[in-house]
Amino acid sequence: MLKILVVNNVFPHIKNRTTILFKNIVPIIKKTLDVKIFWIITDDYGERIINTDPDYEIFYLSDFNNACEIIEKIKPDLSYHLIGNSIMDYAFMEAERALNIPNFGFADVHYIISENKDEMVIGDYFRDQTSRKKIFLENSRQFFEKKNTGQENNIESIRGKNFLRKCYFLIKTLRSIGKSRMQITMVLFQLFKLLYLTPPTKFNEKYNCDLIFTESKSGIDYLELSGLKRENIRVVGNPVFDNAFEKRNESKFSNNDGLRVLFITANLGSGQGKSDFSKSRRDQMIDETISSLQKMEKDLSLMIKIHPTAENYAEFEKFTKKSKNIQISQKDDIIELLNKTDIVITPVTSTAALIALIMNKPIILWNYFHVEEDLLLRKNIALECKNNKEISNCVDSAKSFTENNSEKIREFIDENFSYGNSSQRIVDEILTFIKKHNS
Repeated sequence: MLKILVVNNVFPHIKNRTTILFKNIVPIIKKTLDVKIFWIITDDYGERIINTDPDYEIFYLSDFNNACEIIEKIKPDLSYHLIGNSIMDYAFMEAERALNIPNFGFADVHYIISENKDEMVIGDYFRDQTSRKKIFLENSRQFFEKKNTGQENNIESIRGKNFLRKCYFLIKTLRSIGKSRMQITMVLFQLFKLLYLTPPTKFNEKYNCDLIFTESKSGIDYLELSGLKRENIRVVGNPVFDNAFEKRNESKFSNNDGLRVLFITANLGSGQGKSDFSKSRRDQMIDETISSLQKMEKDLSLMIKIHPTAENYAEFEKFTKKSKNIQISQKDDIIELLNKTDIVITPVTSTAALIALIMNKPIILWNYFHVEEDLLLRKNIALECKNNKEISNCVDSAKSFTENNSEKIREFIDENFSYGNSSQRIVDEILTFIKKHNS
């Protein structure tokens, strides 16, 4: 049996990049090998669930003293990490190196914004925030913010408290593998700098995995410059987009059931683009959107899709009181929602917006937060809305805009997302890696 340890902050049934990845690859691996996924919940707020999936076993960080203790209990053949700036991933990577456990991970690089060959600017679908002061202040604000676990009992906890727990877990892990106090202090200082003063798209050689997956060829040079080993990197595409390609021909534009509008929110954290985002402005934007849509002489419904883990459902419930045709979705599969959607409105390019593009949905990008160099606007493949007075006209013309730019949209999709079956590619690379490692 192949035993894979996965470090993640949410339960396997909650949609995020890692949960979707393993939902896709486990059935493929099982065609060749028996496999068991040992899922480590790192954002442990006291939540416990009953696991009914025989392919998964769930562990909770608070039940252990350090990463070595977990690894020695599970004895995994392989570990998985989302490469970036996670304290927990770093703690487990250090333990894995000490215990000679091979690992693989996903380096979440998006797109090269600058087309100047002498300059490479990687952005989260838009230009990075360059002000370290603003990044520090935003992260400091989030330190005292309450986070909802996304479960039915609505457990909430201050983010900073959970962050300090993780730091203590890291310290105990470094002690368990023989690191000195000076070495631990230096590690904490470097991680603090990476987390609080560096944009989230930056990488660090400390997060080097034995096998590194990335979405497209455009980011390989950047990953190498960040300190990751080029020989370990494999371009595999994105399993999230695989699902979108499979479903793209199933949905149709409604005629008799009224116009179905999906509003995809944005929760721009520190470093994610030069913008004037704030929660109050986000709420104001949604209010203006609802008001503008209600003035239209159309039979329409509005679904507001919020982030599955980064946003709090309770903050959005107030919008449902404005009309019976307004609903809030947090846990629903974005692809299933898009299947029932005619038009998408969103303030910024995101993974969800790109899924909508693949699924042939007209996209209205209302740049309410003045994000610089947004990808879809720069490529002119989404209809731009500049103020709330334009919303109704944009809704009326969104479908024709998409049809008139269909060739440009197709070329963009082919260039960036057509890497074949990403899940199968990933499994092939994993099995090849295991065979070489065992030999």
